[in-house]
Amino acid sequence: MFVNLYIPSALHWTHNGVDVSLAQKSSYPNDGRIDFEFSLSKPTELVAHFRIPAWAEGTSISVNGKRWRDPVLPGTFASLRRKWKNGDHVELEMPMKMRLQILDARNPDTVALLRGPLVLFAVATSPGKVTRQQWLDAKDAGPGKWQVATAGGSMTMLPFTAIGDEQYSTYLQVSG
Repeated sequence: MFVNLYIPSALHWTHNGVDVSLAQKSSYPNDGRIDFEFSLSKPTELVAHFRIPAWAEGTSISVNGKRWRDPVLPGTFASLRRKWKNGDHVELEMPMKMRLQILDARNPDTVALLRGPLVLFAVATSPGKVTRQQWLDAKDAGPGKWQVATAGGSMTMLPFTAIGDEQYSTYLQVSG
């Protein structure tokens, strides 16, 4: 079984004659914690593969409250082979770190701000010069909203799904 999309959902299937369900709860991509619960008609061994995005360095996995023993590597699938029982619980925790993505190698000072899987867009007017560190120090300003403090004032950053009629920019010039 492969899980590569982290949205609240439930999957039901039969594995070697055993009825299996996997329920997923999360507020991903706004939060990096994803919870899974197995329901099985009887204990059975199977491999659960969870996609670990390339940006998700520091991801941890716990099974029934205990840290998974194998390393969790970004850009791969974490494979959990075990005898699963009814009610087993998996917690996937992906740190949602701020990072910068350059436009291309010829324009290293033109960058976008990302948090986890989300691209954050500068809305309204640009405050002028922004340093890389100012972008990376963006502060949570409420659900789905971040503020970047700059010498020219505060800049609001939103994911695309939160933008209405505002003007927005994806890439901005940085200094320093």
